[in-house]
Amino acid sequence: MRPLAGDAARSVMVEIEPGLFLLSRDMAIGQPIVFESESFPASTLSVVLDGEATSQTLGVEAGFRPNEVWIASDNDRRPCRTVIHGGRQVRTVELVVTPEWFETSRRNSGSAFEPLRQSMERPLSVTRRPLDAHLKRIAWQVLQAPPEAGLAALMLESRALDLLAALVETLGNAGPQSAEALRGRDRDRVMAIRARIDADPASITSLIALAEEFGVSASKLKRDFFSAFATCAGAYVNERRLLLGRALIEREGLSVSEASYRAGYGHPTNFSTAFRRRFGFAPSHLRR
Repeated sequence: MRPLAGDAARSVMVEIEPGLFLLSRDMAIGQPIVFESESFPASTLSVVLDGEATSQTLGVEAGFRPNEVWIASDNDRRPCRTVIHGGRQVRTVELVVTPEWFETSRRNSGSAFEPLRQSMERPLSVTRRPLDAHLKRIAWQVLQAPPEAGLAALMLESRALDLLAALVETLGNAGPQSAEALRGRDRDRVMAIRARIDADPASITSLIALAEEFGVSASKLKRDFFSAFATCAGAYVNERRLLLGRALIEREGLSVSEASYRAGYGHPTNFSTAFRRRFGFAPSHLRR
């Protein structure tokens, strides 16, 4: 195992073995950062503890939100442009598996690894789900690796294999429909729908109106959105509204009432109730 690049206080990429990489990022972002890269044939499991980013590449979902897990696989190379939002801590851990791993590793024997290999032969596919306690614990252990080099190397290899097992299990349990995910026009549309929500969540009055805006039925919008992101479209809109309201209070100094209306809530009480349920404290605490 050898480190490839990075700064331990910011970002690190470690090659566990040929074709198997562990990436970690732990840094405070003051101003937004534009990150340009190129995708390549691989399958990736990403754990996001903190931070937020937005993809600026049509048809490529490279953004992330706090407390989520996303799995992406692709069989092609394409340029990607991502904006990492400023004003917050960013903590992420990623496991990347490339086709080279299947050519060189002795760990990949058995049919259980076949869905992982096949995932790198299909067009771009991205699925998301809320972060669970098991993967959260693994990610924190990666970010808090011991300072002693030999022990750190042993621990990182162990955690990388834990993530690999989670990736293989997820792909193996996905089933034919999930494995194929969305393609073509449906995928591009649902990416555009998410971008529309991200740009102005307060203006989304209903999923029916949003579906009409994109020329589909509300039922198809809900089905495709869940297939792409493993979360309900309505829940995603509510989440984005709450994050917008929180940002308006924290960064712009708005009152709770002002932030609630700007975030699309009809009454501050509804905003405060949803905020407390989501974050565990009242929005008024942000102004202390």
